[in-house]
Amino acid sequence: MFFIVVYWLLPSYVAAKYSVGVISTDQNWVYLDRFCFVSNDGVLQYFFQYPVSHEIESIYLYFDTEDQWKAAYNSQKTCKEKEDLLDPSNNQIVHLTSDAPKYEDSSCKKVNITGEEWYQCMGNRSFYSQRPRWWYLALGNCDSTSGLYLEYSILMTNANITNRWFYHFSFDEFYALPLTIVFMVLELIILVISITFTYILKSRNMLHPTFKMFLHALIFDISCVIALWLHYDRYADDGRGFPLLKFVGIMFRQISVVTFITLLLLLAKGYTITRRKISFLSVMKLLLFVAAFFLGHVTMMLWEILIFDPAKVTYMSESLPAYILAVLRILAWLWYIRSSYVTVRKYPLKRLFYMSLSVLMSFYFWSAPITLIIANFVLDNWVREEVMLAVESAVMVYGFCTFLVLTNPMPNNKNFPYHVRTNQISQDNYPQSVYEVQYSSGGMASAD
Repeated sequence: MFFIVVYWLLPSYVAAKYSVGVISTDQNWVYLDRFCFVSNDGVLQYFFQYPVSHEIESIYLYFDTEDQWKAAYNSQKTCKEKEDLLDPSNNQIVHLTSDAPKYEDSSCKKVNITGEEWYQCMGNRSFYSQRPRWWYLALGNCDSTSGLYLEYSILMTNANITNRWFYHFSFDEFYALPLTIVFMVLELIILVISITFTYILKSRNMLHPTFKMFLHALIFDISCVIALWLHYDRYADDGRGFPLLKFVGIMFRQISVVTFITLLLLLAKGYTITRRKISFLSVMKLLLFVAAFFLGHVTMMLWEILIFDPAKVTYMSESLPAYILAVLRILAWLWYIRSSYVTVRKYPLKRLFYMSLSVLMSFYFWSAPITLIIANFVLDNWVREEVMLAVESAVMVYGFCTFLVLTNPMPNNKNFPYHVRTNQISQDNYPQSVYEVQYSSGGMASAD
């Protein structure tokens, strides 16, 4: 049921580059769509039709400056004042009528549809600017007293039709497809290595729950990258992709993040390394924190769908839940560092492992707050989407690789944390090293 509701809401979540729809409103000026065009290569192809009784409707093309779209949208200006922001000689107004000036090249004609006269307009626009720029399409008829009606089909492209990698993609997602392929290959390689380590650990009876949690986190993130790849690969062909699959993929990444951070907190407390179980109070605190963390991730995603305005270029990191999650991430790091310190103080022979884990994984914890600040206050909105995709994927790969390096079961790994076999556990607190384990005739582990 949850995904049915999400699918119904997704048109506002994913701005398809091939857009088809109907506008019917009592207003005389409305937002239509947006796209980040590349200079010289960006092309808008359109097909519009509407009843002659609603004439004369116009398409307005605003670009992303303070005196254009930001001045027109959500302002107290009248339709005429919004229209006056545009320069007709710059081809930013397309009058949808057969009597439009020739330089507009609106290519409109009158046709008869079920006994009623309609305008049908088919044409294109090319875009030239000093940099990739967001363009916003609006529909208006400042003289209308009966509102607006328009049936439309819009194709917005950024390359030659033979260039499958970039043809349908807005510039803010220009490299999304190759990025997902790169990280999918990287994570599949990590999965192969992880399966090899799993086999070795299982053969030694050292496949502990914490390593299994790592596998779950890895599989969830691989599922995310594969889902994104499937979406962008189809998107490259039809300009629509699989919006629901993209949403599910991003959800998988949030689950992977929560699982991996939970794993790190458990390791910091010594679970499966220095002890068999943790206290009931610690379990309850951890459960509450994980629940809050997961709820924050879900809320952040729903916030983007339900709260964000599709007429504005926004990213998940700009939402209130994103800032709350950044604070929770810092609190998790503090908890993680404190727990690691307490564990090392009780079990000093694990100092090398915990020092390495604490230093290397601190970057993983701090990556989210730092990237949030960079995304919201440093990056331009015409590159933010693809940069954040690359950074978030790279951080996940970094976390997985670091964990594998520290826990790899090769003989020369001085950081290897597991020293008790899973079928020899009889104490709440484990021996600190393999040399403390003595095997009795009953097959149980004991410590001197």
